[in-house]
Amino acid sequence: MSWLQRVCEEETSSLLTKRESAQLEKSMSPGLTGEYDWDLREKAGENQPPPPPEYMGLEGEYDQLGLAKRVAEAFEQEPHIDEIETLQICQDGSTIVLRGCVPSESVLSHLKEVAAKVDGTKAVDTSQVTIAA
Repeated sequence: MSWLQRVCEEETSSLLTKRESAQLEKSMSPGLTGEYDWDLREKAGENQPPPPPEYMGLEGEYDQLGLAKRVAEAFEQEPHIDEIETLQICQDGSTIVLRGCVPSESVLSHLKEVAAKVDGTKAVDTSQVTIAA
């Protein structure tokens, strides 16, 4: 057993004040649907300190646009969402902001549902999206 394997994790976590641990817990909470992406969280946990969910990149690394990139990846995985060249995915903290134009209200609704399911999404703002006539 190496020395690193003998380091007691309870000691380091007990050094956090109640306020610091409450802030950490709040920042690490899941998004709108209350679901965690456990695989990504595990990868992010390998970094010290782990990035908050909205800044977790595709591989768990710190990425200022991590949430937006993961939402884009979620859109790619959806068979019912065609690539919409007139739509942009932006990020404002833990809020996903969609900008541009979509073909119908049902497509916009589906986009909102998919974005809301991504771990770390606290809100989806569609106020800058128009529906094509």
